[in-house]
Amino acid sequence: MNIKHLQKATKPVFMTEEEIYDALVIMEQDVLLNTPNYRTIDSEEMVAFKEKHINYLKGHPKVNPENYLANLRTMVKIRR
Repeated sequence: MNIKHLQKATKPVFMTEEEIYDALVIMEQDVLLNTPNYRTIDSEEMVAFKEKHINYLKGHPKVNPENYLANLRTMVKIRR
């Protein structure tokens, strides 16, 4: 059985930081999504939803932003 066609690398998807930020802002404004602010570990300060996820993507450069945002949308969707 020839499985070489199954071993092809996925096509990399590149999003600019501005595109990622815009997508997160749209997610924050969507009433069908629960986009909470987060507390920092060290203090009582709050971190905005978009800032938390931008920082995560900056800290993990191998993560595909398009997939990350799609998964994030699924996780924060309000179920009715």
